[in-house]
Amino acid sequence: MTNQNVAANDATERPPTEGAEPNYGPETNKWRRAIPQIIASTVKNLLLMDLGMTIAFPTIVIPVLLDGKDSKNLVFSEVNASWFGSIVYACQPLGSVLSGLVLEPLGRKYAMMAVNVPHILGWYLLYSASTHVALYIAAVIMGLGVGFMEAPIITYIGEICEPHLRGTLTSYSNLFVTFGMTTVYVFGTLVDWRTAALIFMNLPILTILALTQIPETPLWLMARGREADAKKSLQWLRGWVSPQAVEKEVNELKRYSDASYKKRLKGYDNPAVVLDENTPNGRDSNRNEKVKGSEQEIVEKEPSKMELLTQACNDFFRPAVLKPFAFIIVFFFISNWTGVSSTRPYLIKLIEEFQFPIEPYRAAVIFGSISFAASVSCMATIAIFRKRPIALVSVALCSASAVCLALVPPQALGGWLGFICFVVLYFFSIYGASGLVWTVMSEVFPYRGRSQASGVAAAGSYLIVFSATKSFLSLKHALGLHYLFLLYGCISAVGFVLIWLMMPETEGKTLEEIEREYKIKSKKPAKEGDA
Repeated sequence: MTNQNVAANDATERPPTEGAEPNYGPETNKWRRAIPQIIASTVKNLLLMDLGMTIAFPTIVIPVLLDGKDSKNLVFSEVNASWFGSIVYACQPLGSVLSGLVLEPLGRKYAMMAVNVPHILGWYLLYSASTHVALYIAAVIMGLGVGFMEAPIITYIGEICEPHLRGTLTSYSNLFVTFGMTTVYVFGTLVDWRTAALIFMNLPILTILALTQIPETPLWLMARGREADAKKSLQWLRGWVSPQAVEKEVNELKRYSDASYKKRLKGYDNPAVVLDENTPNGRDSNRNEKVKGSEQEIVEKEPSKMELLTQACNDFFRPAVLKPFAFIIVFFFISNWTGVSSTRPYLIKLIEEFQFPIEPYRAAVIFGSISFAASVSCMATIAIFRKRPIALVSVALCSASAVCLALVPPQALGGWLGFICFVVLYFFSIYGASGLVWTVMSEVFPYRGRSQASGVAAAGSYLIVFSATKSFLSLKHALGLHYLFLLYGCISAVGFVLIWLMMPETEGKTLEEIEREYKIKSKKPAKEGDA
């Protein structure tokens, strides 16, 4: 098939969010269109702020319980601390799986509302906990809630945003995670951890109220036959415009929804999927390509659960999915073994051991602020410097700063040299390692298999973070703190080489272009004379 034919087929099969920017006429402009999408993204990002607070909360609990200074006389051993600091990550994969079961029946909006319920319960259990078991149960509940967030959050932002806003609003999400972490560190200096948990319990309640004010995604509504509601949702999201202003996009959305969810030609794959890299005509070569009767012979029924499961497995195990999946898992490992994610629950104690010349709780606030600044910098510079250079420079500086931290004596320059090394490590780990991996993950998977690969990759990331945090204390005792950071530096150095070899540049490219590049790389060289 010629490139022109491929482009023509892709143009008819791409999702409505992947085309040229629609023209909504004189009643609106780009800012008026952008504002409601920013508002909806901000409301959704309140969930991510809660996620950041959940991840950072053990940081202010563990040192108090290790020192035996809790108001209810709870005391942690190092084993207790390692489990409490990491169990959240171990439960997140299960939460991700559960979210997939309710996302389609509930819809994106109501799924995001439902996820706040376990967080309300979790924060209350943390506030009232009088035993280790209660603390662990709270951590398990909140871990499940964090995992449950992933599917509705990622799906919602992808289905409401115009293509030219997708990258910025995805990076915008990272600000709320780091803002949530910083909020925990600030409250750790102002109140005890139990009072902080009681205060934080108000955020999921506020989030539920805010979510009632934003619309469901037009695509989900259209897929359920609710065309009038889908049109109203688009009117809201495109700048509170008239029905006529979104008529063209509604028709395109209806065409895509019918192709993707309702109509399936006998003997054909879903006509909405992007072309398979192994078949020149876009059909699965293992299927019968002959349609019995005419093309009007359409099956107006949903496929069985077993058929959906089989198709999902087939989609996931294609080379076009597995190749970017392998890269994303490598990137997740690198980003979570720089020495920042693994030490976050023990940050207060770590600051004391390194003898930084700043009071530990205030230093934690500083590092939280640095995380926030790194996220802002990533969002502001991603279009200028592009993703691949940012990732390479950041991982290289993470390696250099971790090695420097390992070799510098704690007393050097009154402890300031080690502090500066840790600042550099913290900033660049957030800026270009963990700050980029989620954005890149939303771009590199092909349309067929994207949801499956994203879910499995997210679950894999949580298991990687769990391994990093759970092993920190054991590795510290086995290697010593300074040699452990030398290990982190070596991992980042190897990560630099792997990113150099594996990471594509996705900035400024449509999802269609990124997918086509992976297809080309996955294909064998064409024989002479092939079209």
